[in-house]
Amino acid sequence: MGTLYPQDSDLQRRLAETREEPEPLRAEGETEETRFADDPVPESNAWLPSSLGLSVFTNAEELILYCRAARYITVRGQGPRHWRRESLPAVPVPVKIGQTEVKVFDGRAEVRLRWRPFNDGNLLTVALVNSAFAPEPVPGKRPQPQWDDMLFQVSLEVEPVGGAFLPYPSVRLTSRDLEEQELRLQYRHVVTHAVGHGCAVEEERANGTIAKVRTQVMPEAEVPGVQAAGASGSPVLTLARLGDPGVSAEELRAELRDFTRSYRDWYEQQCEIDIPPVGRAAAHRILERIRIAVERMEAGIDALCRDDKSTELQAFRLANRAMALQMRHVKKDLAGERRRRTDAVPKDPEPAADAAWYPFQLGFFLLAAQGLIDEAHPDREVVDLIWFPTGGGKTEAYLLLASFEMLLRRLRYGSAGGGTAVISRYTLSLLTTQQFQRAATTVCALEYLRDPAGLTPEEASKAPEPLLGREPFSIGLWVGMATSPNTYEEARRAFEDQRAAQRPEDVFILDRCSWCGTRLLPASKSPQIEDYGVQAKEDSFKFFCPRDDCRFHDVLPVAVVDEHIYDRPPTFLLGTVDKFARLAWVPQAKSLFGGQGHRRPSLVIQDELHLLTGPLGTTVGLYEAAVLQLCAWGEGPAPKVIASTATIRRAGEQVRQTYGRDVQLFPPAGLDARFSYFAEPDTDSPGRRYVGVMAQGHTAGRATVATAAALLQGPLELPQEHRDDYWTLVAYHHSLRELGRTKTAAGDDIPAQLAGMGEPGRHRELTEREVQELTSNLARSEQPKLLDDLERPWDHERSVSFLVCTNMLSVGVDVKRLALMLMLGQPKATAEYIQATSRVGRHKIPGLVVTFLNSTRPRDRSHYETFDTYHQALYQHVEPTSVTPWSIPSRRRALHAALVVLVRHGIGLAAENQAGAILDHPTELADAAAKIADWVARCDPASADAAERDLSALRRQWREHAQHAKDTGKNYYYRNAGKGQTNLLGNFGRADGLWATPHSMRSVDQECQVIVKGAGE
Repeated sequence: MGTLYPQDSDLQRRLAETREEPEPLRAEGETEETRFADDPVPESNAWLPSSLGLSVFTNAEELILYCRAARYITVRGQGPRHWRRESLPAVPVPVKIGQTEVKVFDGRAEVRLRWRPFNDGNLLTVALVNSAFAPEPVPGKRPQPQWDDMLFQVSLEVEPVGGAFLPYPSVRLTSRDLEEQELRLQYRHVVTHAVGHGCAVEEERANGTIAKVRTQVMPEAEVPGVQAAGASGSPVLTLARLGDPGVSAEELRAELRDFTRSYRDWYEQQCEIDIPPVGRAAAHRILERIRIAVERMEAGIDALCRDDKSTELQAFRLANRAMALQMRHVKKDLAGERRRRTDAVPKDPEPAADAAWYPFQLGFFLLAAQGLIDEAHPDREVVDLIWFPTGGGKTEAYLLLASFEMLLRRLRYGSAGGGTAVISRYTLSLLTTQQFQRAATTVCALEYLRDPAGLTPEEASKAPEPLLGREPFSIGLWVGMATSPNTYEEARRAFEDQRAAQRPEDVFILDRCSWCGTRLLPASKSPQIEDYGVQAKEDSFKFFCPRDDCRFHDVLPVAVVDEHIYDRPPTFLLGTVDKFARLAWVPQAKSLFGGQGHRRPSLVIQDELHLLTGPLGTTVGLYEAAVLQLCAWGEGPAPKVIASTATIRRAGEQVRQTYGRDVQLFPPAGLDARFSYFAEPDTDSPGRRYVGVMAQGHTAGRATVATAAALLQGPLELPQEHRDDYWTLVAYHHSLRELGRTKTAAGDDIPAQLAGMGEPGRHRELTEREVQELTSNLARSEQPKLLDDLERPWDHERSVSFLVCTNMLSVGVDVKRLALMLMLGQPKATAEYIQATSRVGRHKIPGLVVTFLNSTRPRDRSHYETFDTYHQALYQHVEPTSVTPWSIPSRRRALHAALVVLVRHGIGLAAENQAGAILDHPTELADAAAKIADWVARCDPASADAAERDLSALRRQWREHAQHAKDTGKNYYYRNAGKGQTNLLGNFGRADGLWATPHSMRSVDQECQVIVKGAGE
């Protein structure tokens, strides 16, 4: 990097000769659409660049240029050839407006300037160009590098005289999009003054202005961490205070009012900020969202603290006590780390007295509280979206809400409040299983509060009715069969296999007791059945803690087998969004939506909302029309929906399309994107440092090897006490193909490169065992083991030196040790870039991200040339998500499935042989279709009429086929019931039913065969 080659270097010509023949220039004629602006510095884009430069907007009529470079002169003589460095003189070069060319370095290079008048100044491009030309190639002779004519360590600096650098013009300044206008106001502190060409740009400030700009071939940018702000330190934030029944409702109301009063004061200060006229409309919209949040929080306090005996206040206190227990039991001395059943653990430790909420966590609860307490309140129909940077504590915020809702149902409705109360969905199985561990500890805490003594069913039947009912609090994981068994029989066989295995694997997801951390399966085969915390029979399944003195020695309130979940619907149901496609196929799933005297689910949580995009988000949005209406079937109240995200744009559009509701983003940002009262930049700790690398003139593979080897060798040079900080290098890839190349290089090229680095005998070894992979290829049972290994220090025998991964890492993986990442290529979405790079430096060690950008990819080059300003406003560049659940292709794919879900689990025609029973329920079928049509009208009014016609056609088809089966004396089944029978649903991609219906929400595109015939056939 920073090398300028002679012009027309032969390598570029040879590459051009061997690549695919391009379409002739101007083949279709020059029109307004095909005419492009000339590249102001074309030589900077060559494979072997001969120039670099920058563009600025300035009103100065004179500039001073500073050019720096070096040569390496070949020295030949006795012994091997070597090179002597010669620094070229750096002298100030004044240039005036209109001047276009200046010779520098005694004619070895020249500065080219291009002036373009614009408004009250000039758009100026300055380029430093190597004046030498490569010699003509000699046929049959391999061209040799022209070392003596190359310029190395090149830099160009520009200083205005009698003027200034002005903000560089951008198309963003003319956007009519309302959110773009708000972002422009909120990020007005980030201003682009220069753009690089073949390099990045660094700005030098003096007295509040840009004094100089210079080229930078290895740009750096620090993204400050975000810390929770607000009324931190207030006693009302402590869980002990909030859970104390001795604090009266009036006292608590006053303390919570003080908490929100400071937020209102901040809001009023924001209203006093002077905003230029062009931004006032955007400022009004921003401030209006803050006002609504303040008022909702105040209303939440009033609803919560009505009086000392209210069930709402009682549920709130218990929820805080449960979360205090959860925070204590997820520590490493308990459930935070796996251990043998003979290892000592603290016995019933008290929660930490100083355990406290971040202000935004308590604020989010107060915001959503009234929508949970009052089932008829308008807030019930608002999706509350918690937006906070990755690792900030969003999970605990919605676990508090979930605990409150589960407790409130029991206190209000008694046994009717049992059954499934909360449904939480995730998009990735790894994310789901990780969150499952934390949620399971929360449910154990609730069950501990319900029944501290852990009574057996027989003992409980003789004891007085507990305050929270006789039904245990429980949690269920509802995921695909590749992750957990679907039936008792499958679970029994799986357990028998593990009982016989020399090294049992965690095939049941839950790998430890959620209360004390004791292993549920031993690390190696044990002759003692007591070491196995699983009981799997032909008609039942349960977990129990192998530790004799654990509160959950008899049974853990956790279910992972589908049949178990259907038989005993868990209070808290976690699942991947894919699994809900099974509602059309599985009759037993009806039990998850009330029945047997239980109310229907009343709280729905969607984690990582930004991942619901593209085909997956589109399909999820269509199924939501059925899922959310099942939760409110009949005259029941609609469920409250909350969601979380760290990166999102146009949330209102996505939520409206997916849930048919308005959205409230919390905490809403202020007039400056850096401050939202509840969050502010962390100025006391180093931020995450990003370094850009774009190796021009080298293949991506070769440059990757050199970069990875340098990053692996670096920690070895650190003092031993700091060596572990950056020992594990995470290499992030965008495809399995690219990952395969890197993993191959890790077995050969990278170790070879390492062998030549460092002092003699002091280079880092990279063995095959130290290279690990985190991708979809990794068996589910191996994932927890790998995450454990990633936490091991550098000198442990199972430590990981080099982790190659895909986007499986970017969501939900929290490994405290990771601090070093090599990002191979710019991700297609800024949201993924933020999510992935935030996996390093999440704790005490500052993160370092080296972004390797491919010079042959225009998008990578663009990010490289604007590296600093891009990283100053990362969240501004997050792309809007796209979901179109009511488009024609989406309706054709799964609209019928939503109708079937409502018929089976809403109307109640769930049994496999009841598909024909709709002939006896024409009104109910029409009502189900009408519910979906009304839903579409709320989500996407433009598609409402077309969807209603489609639903009419579906009803007609269903009735006709059911009537035909009846006329021929056959039952009409939902799924294939064997030869000679007729059925409604067919497997997706096969012609074995009336409607091809997916089992999953992924891979929903059908394949088709394409036959390419020769010309004239």
